[in-house]
Amino acid sequence: MPEPLTVEREPRSVRVHLHGDLALATARDVYARLQPIARRRGVRKVVVDFARAGRIDSSGVAVIGLVRSWCARHDKQLELASLDDRQRAALEMLPPPAAVVRRTLEEQVVEPVTALEVVGERVAGVASAAAALVALVAATLRQGVLVATRRRRLPAGSVGSQIVAMGFDGMFIVTLLAFLLGVTMGFQGVTQLQRLGAGVFVADMIGLSMVRELGPLIVAIILAGRTGAAIAAELGTMRVRSEIDALATMGIDPHRFLILPRLLAITVVGPGLTLIATFVGVFGGTLVASIALDMPMAAFWERIHERLAAGDFAHGLAKSLVFAWIIAIAGSHLGMRAEGDPTSVGQATTRAVVTSIFGIILFDAAFAVWGPG
Repeated sequence: MPEPLTVEREPRSVRVHLHGDLALATARDVYARLQPIARRRGVRKVVVDFARAGRIDSSGVAVIGLVRSWCARHDKQLELASLDDRQRAALEMLPPPAAVVRRTLEEQVVEPVTALEVVGERVAGVASAAAALVALVAATLRQGVLVATRRRRLPAGSVGSQIVAMGFDGMFIVTLLAFLLGVTMGFQGVTQLQRLGAGVFVADMIGLSMVRELGPLIVAIILAGRTGAAIAAELGTMRVRSEIDALATMGIDPHRFLILPRLLAITVVGPGLTLIATFVGVFGGTLVASIALDMPMAAFWERIHERLAAGDFAHGLAKSLVFAWIIAIAGSHLGMRAEGDPTSVGQATTRAVVTSIFGIILFDAAFAVWGPG
């Protein structure tokens, strides 16, 4: 096999003559020969002569680009000589080399970033994120109004498929955790209340806690981990792949096509799963009370019926609805803001879960302080 290149040495430079095609078959060998030549300490200029070279493909362009980038970083000059029109057209695909700027010692000193600059950057980032969140909510609501007035239509089956994915597929884990939570509360309540001779009040404790607090909360946390993460991952992947931009280019509003079906689906799924979790949790407490206290199940449910009012159920369902909206909006907002490489999708997913749980706890505290008694 003939040599892919020959070298002529000069006092401060090297001239490299390429022979034959600079293509996939020879690119690795050419790069392996060019790299040590450019690294020589006494060489300040490398001239690559294409007079005897043939065609050049993308592999050859990459080789020249790597050598040129290395030369630019180390203050060396790379010159391409005797290029024909086809070779010059191929090499025009390369980006311009980064300029090597020589600086004095004083110019190389990096000024420290002040605390005020850090705070300003954080504030600007929060303001930008808040503006994007408001714009997303407003655009989604606008599309919702258009769909409600039948001036626009949702994709066929989009809401139903999301309800199945969010609700039906997550029903097992919700019911299992709610049952275990009810059993745990039952054992703790029986142990503590029996010491005071008030074991019968375990029904009041379990019923009130599951309906007003623990039912909506456990469902919201599960939805944040399953659904919120899924929404952020799906939308973030579509954003990174430019699929959302493609939808907008085709005249399809991404808020109506992607976000609104998920928001409508979780609006149904959140309260629905909360009702199921509440019933299953109370049933778990009922089993514990019937075993530990010999309390008939009918008496347990009678006490719950006497203690709970319609306002308690409305309180729990209102919380579950707000929690569901927090999860959907947080996942959609952070997923739509993913950009760059696939790493940003993972970051968006993690932030969606953390943000959702933070918002859930925050609004749960607000409901406890300012909600109806």
